[in-house]
Formats: sequence, structure tokens, C-alpha cells
Amino acid sequence: MSKITSLAPIPLAHILLNLRPEDQEEIVATRGEGFDKVVYTTQLCRLAQTGVGWLFWREDTGEPTACLGAYPITPVVAGCWAFGTAGWPRVIRSVTRQVRRVMVPTLLKAGFHRAECRALAKREDTKLWLTSLGWREEAGLRGFGIRHEDFVLFAWIADEQADHPRQP
Repeated sequence: MSKITSLAPIPLAHILLNLRPEDQEEIVATRGEGFDKVVYTTQLCRLAQTGVGWLFWREDTGEPTACLGAYPITPVVAGCWAFGTAGWPRVIRSVTRQVRRVMVPTLLKAGFHRAECRALAKREDTKLWLTSLGWREEAGLRGFGIRHEDFVLFAWIADEQADHPRQP
């Protein structure tokens, strides 16, 4: 099991400087080539203050390896994100458990009934992971990326989840 901590700038910057290629490609598609990783780190940490965010550390190396977070888009809709280094496969079980056991209940308790995220359309790994968590492909976003890359909008709706009944 991975060590899990709150989002913090220095380990988050480490992850951004060591992104696995597919995550790098996806972030560049929305932020631009040569995006400022320090600015992005600051933005994500600020978002985590208004929502939720975690870091996942490899047990064997002690390195920050992945991050996950959510922030309010509207009072009832959360935007979600996750990315990591090449060590992602070593922490994916912990990330998945955190989504199911902590993130979803936290969002439900805060009054969110929908969460959404965007992923490069060619990211089959993302599609498999999100659908295993109960997310659905909702829309194709043609030309959403800076270089006209296609994205997919994924959504998680509380009312559609058998294990997450509607909150009052």
C-alpha cells in the first residue's frame, strides 16, 4: 500500500517534472508546450484548497508518484484530475481505493452529485480505469486540445451508482 498525504507544492512539482509520457502529452494538449510547471503546481494546490487533493508515495522508493484531486466547477459538480510518474502502476490500487473510500464520500457529503473530467480520446488506459470506477463516457470533444486533439468527457453521477445512493 502507498503512503497517502495531502497535496503539497514540492512533491507535486516533483511529479510534474517526472510525468509519464501519456500524462505529459495530455497536460500539454490543454496547457501548451513548455507550460510553466511551477504555475501549474500553484494552481493545483489552490484548487485543492477549495476541493480535495492527495499525493501517493511509493513504498519502495519513498518518492511522490501520483496525485489526485477534485475542485468545484459549480456548487453540485466537481472537476477531477489525476496523473503520475512512471511509477503509476505501483500506486494505482491506492489511488483507486482513495477514490472509492475517501474522495467519493467526501464529494457526496459536500453536496456534489456529479463529477467530470476530460481525457485524450486515445487514452484507453484512462477509459478502462474510469469505467471501472463507475464513470461513463458522456461526450466527444473534437478539437478540444491546443493542437486540435480530441478529448472525451467522462462523468460520474451519484444517482447512477448502486453503492452511492442519492444524498439529501
